[in-house]
Amino acid sequence: MIDPASDEARIARRQSFDAVACLYDEMRPGYPPAVFDEIIATSGIGSRSRLLEIGCGTGHATLVFARHGFRVDGVELGENMAAVARANLADLDRVAIICADFDHWRSAERYDLIYSASAYHWLNPATRIEHIAHHLAPGGWVAVWRNHFIRGSGPSDEFFHAAQAVYAREAPALAAKFSGMLDPTQVASIEREEWLASGLFRDPETRVYTWSKQYTVDEYIRMLDTHSDHRLLPEANRTRLFADLARLADDFGGAVIRDHATILHIAQKAS
Repeated sequence: MIDPASDEARIARRQSFDAVACLYDEMRPGYPPAVFDEIIATSGIGSRSRLLEIGCGTGHATLVFARHGFRVDGVELGENMAAVARANLADLDRVAIICADFDHWRSAERYDLIYSASAYHWLNPATRIEHIAHHLAPGGWVAVWRNHFIRGSGPSDEFFHAAQAVYAREAPALAAKFSGMLDPTQVASIEREEWLASGLFRDPETRVYTWSKQYTVDEYIRMLDTHSDHRLLPEANRTRLFADLARLADDFGGAVIRDHATILHIAQKAS
C-alpha cells in the first residue's frame, strides 16, 4: 500500500487526471475573473510580456490570459490533458502547449510571469522554488492559486458532515483526512513561507476570493470523479462511494452547493 504522504503517492495522484481529461475539462469550475485581474495589475505585465504556465491542464487559466492577448507557454504533464488544451486554444496563435514534466523541463527562455493554477502542490517540493526562479526574468513574478473547499452554512454543511459516514465505509483514508470544513483563514499557506525562506522572492502577497457553485447530483459525482484522491480508490469502492453519495444528495434535496475560497499567492523575484 502506498503511503499517502509519500513522493510516490504525489506522483501517482498528479498522473491520475490524464485518464479523465475530457471530464476534467467539463466539470472543473475554473476561477473567479478577479484572480486574473489582480495578477495582471500587481505584476504589471503587458502585451510584450511572456508567460509560462505550470500544469496548464486543459487550459482553463491559459484561456483567460490568452484572451487578454498575452503570449503563453503552457507545460502539461498529461498527453490527453495537453491534447484537450490544444483543442480549446486552437484559435489563439500566441499560445504553445508543451507536454512535459515541469520538474525536469528546461528552457532557455526567461519569463516575466510564471503562474500555476491548482498544480503547484504537485511539483517536487525539493526543487520547485529554485526551478521557477531559474526560469524567471529579472524582476519577474510568480503567482500560484487553487480552489479550497471551505465552510458554508445550513444544508450545505449538513450534507458534507453526513457524507463522512459514507466515506468512512468506502474510503476510510479520505474520511480520516476530514477535520471539518475550514474557513479561508484556516487554510495553510505554505507557498508564502517557502518563498520567503528561500530568499529568492520578496514581498509575497495573498488574496482570497470566496464563491459558491451549485451542482445537480449527477454533476457533483462527475466532478468528484476528476479528483485524484477519488480516482485512485479501488474501482469497487469508488463505485459504491459515488452511488451512496448520490442517494444521500437526493435525500438532501437533489442539489449540492460547494463553498470555495480561491487563494492566490503572488511575489516578485528578488533579483
